[in-house]
Amino acid sequence: MKNIILVLAFLITFCINLFPQWSTDPNNNLVIATGWDPHIVSDSAGGCYVTYNYESFYPQKLAVERLDMYGFKPWGTKKQILGELPEQWQAEIVEDSEGGVIVSYEDNEVIGTDYITRVRVQRVDSNGNFLWGQTGLRVSVEEKTHGAQELVNDGDGGCVVLWQDNIGKYYINRITGGGERAWGDSGKVIGTSAYTGMRIIRASDNNYYIETGEYIYRIRQNGEIVKRDSIDLGYPVADPYGGVVLSGRVGNINNRKLVAQRKDSLGNNLWQEPYVEIADSLDIGTSLSILANNNYYYYGWLGKKNGVAEIIQIQSLRNDGTKLFIGGSIPLSDLPTSVTSIPIILSYDGSNIYAWTHWESPQTYNANYARRIDSTGSDLWQKGPVLLNEPSLGYFSMTTDCFSGAIGVGYLNSDFAIRVLKVSVYGNLGEVITGLENYVEEFPRIETTLYQNYPNPFNSTAVIKFEIPSVMLPQTQSEIMVTLKIFDALGNEVATLVNEEKNPGKYQAEIDGSRLSSGIYFYQLIAGSFVDTKKMILLK
Repeated sequence: MKNIILVLAFLITFCINLFPQWSTDPNNNLVIATGWDPHIVSDSAGGCYVTYNYESFYPQKLAVERLDMYGFKPWGTKKQILGELPEQWQAEIVEDSEGGVIVSYEDNEVIGTDYITRVRVQRVDSNGNFLWGQTGLRVSVEEKTHGAQELVNDGDGGCVVLWQDNIGKYYINRITGGGERAWGDSGKVIGTSAYTGMRIIRASDNNYYIETGEYIYRIRQNGEIVKRDSIDLGYPVADPYGGVVLSGRVGNINNRKLVAQRKDSLGNNLWQEPYVEIADSLDIGTSLSILANNNYYYYGWLGKKNGVAEIIQIQSLRNDGTKLFIGGSIPLSDLPTSVTSIPIILSYDGSNIYAWTHWESPQTYNANYARRIDSTGSDLWQKGPVLLNEPSLGYFSMTTDCFSGAIGVGYLNSDFAIRVLKVSVYGNLGEVITGLENYVEEFPRIETTLYQNYPNPFNSTAVIKFEIPSVMLPQTQSEIMVTLKIFDALGNEVATLVNEEKNPGKYQAEIDGSRLSSGIYFYQLIAGSFVDTKKMILLK
């Protein structure tokens, strides 16, 4: 009997691996629930977490679900995110850096024509357990009506939350991995702003940048506000040295341009004054997408191209402010369209997956597409743009599948079905990839590249590969100094894998995790002026 049970268990596991749940049909993506306002992040193991609201009217309910790398639900069903008031909604979601997820949301009650709103946070581990109590944790105990919120993980199992009250005052608080309000029971007051909109990022030195309207703040790990600057640009993303890159629109309504400026931690401009011009045409109201990675800043926007308006385009800036695509921006589609977002997902070997919605009007052809493009501007999916779903999904967003592909989520307006899709590194819908150790690109590298460790997560040893192209070196130099180091989540150096001069070429180093404890680690490659840092997970 025992042998029969073992055989059955093997067959069940084998069949799950052989027949993933993901759909290969763009007209029939995987449906996981009925609701709206979906959000998605990676589970760091090839799957994802998804939050969404359900119930047709007040009070709305909030749910979180986990999908594994095969599209199955390891929790079996949704987990309802609870609060102390009747309604929970308006969620934001981030990874907790330990394989789980952190959700911030509004805990709401309507009383006649008045209402009460409190911002709460909940942490959920990979097994679906609530770690901050059954009703989550209030970010502030003050009885004030809160509004919108943003959050970022703190790299140590917790998060920093930014929120606004109903009179326009901004606050922040850090919630530790153990569920404590680290910056006081009421949080810290940031200030007020006459403008709406806010953003928060964690810098590469583990401090924070906060944008609130016309100001940007630099905040230390202890919550101390060390600098406030008025800004014309926003959309902050972190650079590799504790600084920040700001981007935005300049010009009048008839001549809008997309520009950027990089600042160090003291607020000094590092690029040409007053800014670097990325695009000389920007449509009014266009969505602006930015991904910072590998010493590059990748942009997606809607603007005029070759005399045609409303063309989706991409460009990238190097760490010195020069353009990667020197021939000009690359159009993702030659057809004019209207878009609400342009997800950019890091892929393999310095390439990215760019997704967009082709949307002309409610009565015409609507669908979501994606392309994978490398640092030379070459399309790596030779069959052209991949159709992800048709008709297009509302609130569409994407995250990495941890194997250089992407997982997307949205809902269908006609039936409010929450639909999830997966596209592999090869551009195949519904395909599950579990390793890239034998994957070879068709195009030569022109930039130094640090690859994701394999496997990730790992439980004993893992391999890190990197490549130094010959164009990296001056003509009079044959070698370049290279260091590859491992750091823990607090920034402490725990190992040096490489520390020597190397010729251009492809290299790999092995990580021995036998003396390390389980958790999040970072590895950093420095080759001349090139610096890149990536995250890895050790699970024992």
